[in-house]
Amino acid sequence: MSLPKIDLRTQSRTSFITVWFGCLLIALLRVNEVQAGDAPPDGLWQHPKDPVWIDMSVAAGTGVAVRNDDQPDTVGFHVVRGLAQGDKADVWKGEVYVPQLESYKNVSINLPDEQTLRMTVKFGFIRRSVDWSRVETIEGVTSP
Repeated sequence: MSLPKIDLRTQSRTSFITVWFGCLLIALLRVNEVQAGDAPPDGLWQHPKDPVWIDMSVAAGTGVAVRNDDQPDTVGFHVVRGLAQGDKADVWKGEVYVPQLESYKNVSINLPDEQTLRMTVKFGFIRRSVDWSRVETIEGVTSP
């Protein structure tokens, strides 16, 4: 009884092509993820607990309070200033006003998804993140 002949060159070529297409598919999917995360944090955002809404604009380099139900006199205040693209494609840097410290602190901003803006402040050994929610409109605000 004889065994069938297998052409190893054809088999290895087929395996190579399969692996190559698999890698290409993964790379294309990863590029789409990065592009989605690269979107700037422009737009209207609502604080998770406080009745505060801000308008973020990378072009202006600011995040401005457009509504604050607890302190209406703060409308127009620059909550974020110096907003610019960070070292990484999906991170923006700037300064955010921290009311408890009554001063601006360095902030890192990213978008974990299209509806969430995460501000992370570090000072000393303390690190705190706040997730703001995207809103399309703000009741009582005609144009941010």
